[in-house]
Amino acid sequence: MVRSAIYTGTLIHARRTPAEHVFRYPVCFYAIDLDEIPELDRRLRLFSYNKPGVVTLRDSDHLGDPERPVAENIRAHLEERGIAAADARITMLTNLRVAGYVFNPVTFFYVHGPGGELRCILAEVSNTFGERLPYLLTDAERIEPLNGEHAFRHDKRMHVSPFFPMDQEYIFRMGEPGETLDIRMDVLQDGERPFWAQLTGTRQHLDDRALARALARYPLMPLQVISLIHVEALRLWRKRVPFHRKPKFVPSEGSVTTAPDAAGAGGVARDRGLRPIPEAGRSPFTPVAKALAMRGLRNPSGGWFELAMPDGSVHRMGSPANGPRFARVTVTGKDFFRRIARRGRVGFGEAYQAGDWTADDLPAFLEILALTAEDVRRRPPASLVPAAIAKRPRLPNPADLVRARRDVRYHYDLGNDLYEAFLDPSMTYSCAYFEHEGQSLEDAQQAKYRRLCEKLRIGPDHHVLEVGCGWGGFAMHAARERGCRVTGITLSTEQAAEARRRVDEAGLSDRIDIVICDYRQMQGAYDRIVSIEMIEAVGYDGLTTYFANLDRLLAPGGVIGIQAITVPDQRLERYRRGTDWIREYIFPGAFCPPLASMVDAMRTSSELQVEGIENIGIHYADTLRLWRERFMGNADRVRELGFTDEFIRTWEFYLAFCEAGFRTRALGDLQMVISRPYNAALPTTPEPRLSL
Repeated sequence: MVRSAIYTGTLIHARRTPAEHVFRYPVCFYAIDLDEIPELDRRLRLFSYNKPGVVTLRDSDHLGDPERPVAENIRAHLEERGIAAADARITMLTNLRVAGYVFNPVTFFYVHGPGGELRCILAEVSNTFGERLPYLLTDAERIEPLNGEHAFRHDKRMHVSPFFPMDQEYIFRMGEPGETLDIRMDVLQDGERPFWAQLTGTRQHLDDRALARALARYPLMPLQVISLIHVEALRLWRKRVPFHRKPKFVPSEGSVTTAPDAAGAGGVARDRGLRPIPEAGRSPFTPVAKALAMRGLRNPSGGWFELAMPDGSVHRMGSPANGPRFARVTVTGKDFFRRIARRGRVGFGEAYQAGDWTADDLPAFLEILALTAEDVRRRPPASLVPAAIAKRPRLPNPADLVRARRDVRYHYDLGNDLYEAFLDPSMTYSCAYFEHEGQSLEDAQQAKYRRLCEKLRIGPDHHVLEVGCGWGGFAMHAARERGCRVTGITLSTEQAAEARRRVDEAGLSDRIDIVICDYRQMQGAYDRIVSIEMIEAVGYDGLTTYFANLDRLLAPGGVIGIQAITVPDQRLERYRRGTDWIREYIFPGAFCPPLASMVDAMRTSSELQVEGIENIGIHYADTLRLWRERFMGNADRVRELGFTDEFIRTWEFYLAFCEAGFRTRALGDLQMVISRPYNAALPTTPEPRLSL
């Protein structure tokens, strides 16, 4: 019995960003058993093989030597990659030539063993530029299926459409060819799904009658495919979807995007971690923005500064009587006030990224601005603004798993070598605790870990879950100093790989497990749970889910320790309904929760309650200062890693901006001890490190 078949069904393409665009077309395609091709050629009058005909299959339409049969080429390709193919049954899903023409955006080769088990799938992708690249989908690329299908994840390696960049991944969800067939491909970019395509079909026996019906119902199918590609491209162009330049194609590698001047160590381009800065552009409000800024800063709070303008004039804003801080600020171009006029506070940061202004003491200047802005805000008419903002509608922004992975990847998967340029040897990326003046950053980070362990009374019999384990600093400290077991979870593949290496190097693999997993997916019960500056990634709408899951994972008698960057409770509405430069360029999706919001989320979603709080935020100012000094001191090393001067200015501004926030106490950093009522494991007498 012939296994080859015709499938008739529907093709759907759906684009979500930067413009909504959906189309649906009826299609037909063919499932060809490669070993049956000679028999099909003999038996069917409307089908021909390597010769002219109504419906034709040619070996040259697929990868490999055009002088060899396609079956031999596919088997040779698989054998070279360690896939046993000599005894395999291979089914090809493809378009065939009609009236001498064919174009296949993708051909799938299902490779089954003699027993029917799927060994792999080969996806042969072609573009309209005449380039072709196979994607081999094996167990190494498998991911969790949704409905029993075969699911794979693979990096994008070939430029297909000018409307998509190369920095993407594919999710293939492949149903088996049966009476029906369902294939879906999702495109992932920064954790989002900007595009997905789905092909569905119903099987029909392949004979001349079915071929004739398909030709009548779907005339010149390959010509329809290529025509529709160009029609939809025109529609995307009219919707102003941006173009992406076609990179060079190397047949053995795919599309090569690395340029010599953009490559870092090892030739890897570092184009992530910095969103494009908008053009400054002209604005009719630029003179107004300049006038208001100059007027509002005539009498600054907390210090004074000199402002050098592009025309050579220097304005002295305030005097030493205003406060101890002083900075010299230089505006280098007219785009400085243009950016502020168009983008407000965000534009102010973008101007520094673009090099439109500099300061000899950036943190001091930012502290002066923060104190001045707060002073102005307290006086009418500016004092009326917060009430107006509080009434502005706000759409919910839940930190779902897709969004969480996207945000983590944006910031933390920049490369461990970047973070090594400014963190201490423990690779701790959170606030340290300086017990005395002159204490080193490394010792201060260990002091922070020690305080947390003491507050939670972690002992050798405890199993600790660390939610957001970073590079394993706390896990290694707790396992080494307290003798406990630790399971650390993260969503960053870069962090996880480095953390596992460090744990193994320290000889702690028997007590520490590093797992790539979201806290919402974790199972089990843990004696202690620690989460150090991870809650900021949860979002306002995710706080209840966060605490509900911590409550679910906490064993009876257990205790939780959370270290959280916070904003004042009174600023909640302004903060959650607006945006800021940090959330635009450094931590997308971040939300620093006020204490009241965390307590309220615990109350409504769990049995948890706060047992003790300590604000260590002032220590963050010195932590950030040391990070910034190390980062700028290693600027040449950062450049060697492939990062641009714009990236360096961005991170310099980020570290200085946060330092100013903690120095002025606009931000806090709370260490909280949390548990359930009636917990006998808590101390029965007051302890300084638990007390409020």
